[in-house]
Amino acid sequence: MAKIKLAFFGAPDFSAEVLKKIKEELPDVVEIVYVFTQPDRPAGRKQILTSTPVKLFAQKNTIPVFENLNNVDTQLKDVDLVLLYAYGAILPEKILKIPRWGFWNVHPSLLPLYRGTAPIVYSLLLGDIKTGVSLMEMDSRMDHGQIIEQEEYSIQPTDTQETLKKNLSDIGYKLFKKNIQLLVNGALHKKEQDHTKATFTRLLTKEQGFLPYLIVQKMVRGEELTKDELPSIISEYFAKYGTPSSFNLSSAMFNIFRALSPWPGLWTMIPLKEGEKRLKITKVELKGGKPTITQVQLEGKKEVDFETFKKAYLQ
Repeated sequence: MAKIKLAFFGAPDFSAEVLKKIKEELPDVVEIVYVFTQPDRPAGRKQILTSTPVKLFAQKNTIPVFENLNNVDTQLKDVDLVLLYAYGAILPEKILKIPRWGFWNVHPSLLPLYRGTAPIVYSLLLGDIKTGVSLMEMDSRMDHGQIIEQEEYSIQPTDTQETLKKNLSDIGYKLFKKNIQLLVNGALHKKEQDHTKATFTRLLTKEQGFLPYLIVQKMVRGEELTKDELPSIISEYFAKYGTPSSFNLSSAMFNIFRALSPWPGLWTMIPLKEGEKRLKITKVELKGGKPTITQVQLEGKKEVDFETFKKAYLQ
């Protein structure tokens, strides 16, 4: 039987890992004919123009790669299926029906919960004890299409944004591998989402990582935040959808750190003798059940343990 001609849409490292597994583990089932990703962008302190991990993998494996959708109608006309995972842009509705079997999307939440751009961040921010992956067929609305399959994942106390990205990507690949075979065999099943239970996440910016210095001082003293002191990204969600039963104020600061690190990262403006400076909080640990700052980096300085920082600047 002929291989399925697949186009892949994605950008970051965890998306590239899924692409790599498809290439290496499903060569008898899938032929990756095109890759679509985001344009090269400045990155790092020196703002060096950098390609996405998906682009780098495609180039290494001589897969044609495109950084815009200028001729996408022509490029997709002979494609059987598109798989999208963390592409980073909204697609025009007109292209969704071009491939023979449409577009599939790997979404790292249990849809209809956490539609939108930051499902992994929100699951940690809100103190969820479980999340998961939805493999879905895309339609004209964001994360609205029919569910092909879902799998749950129990969030561990040690999980961070980075570990969740990896673990959920592994599940996403497993769901794709299983259901691409069902598609070939004519045994694929889909079901509608319960749209009345949909919630939405928002696009993150650097500002979401800012904590007022008074909040940081409470952390240092081991004091619990009040509901009124929660970052706006959390309070806005509560105002729209209510407070999840799993949310706990005593662990809120630890969850905020593991949700927002390494990006956008937690930071504050600290008053010093020479004026206010940005202080990055680079590591938070649970000690005696309380979130404890253990590593920081002052603007223009190297990262140090927090005790060393306190002796140098806060005494």
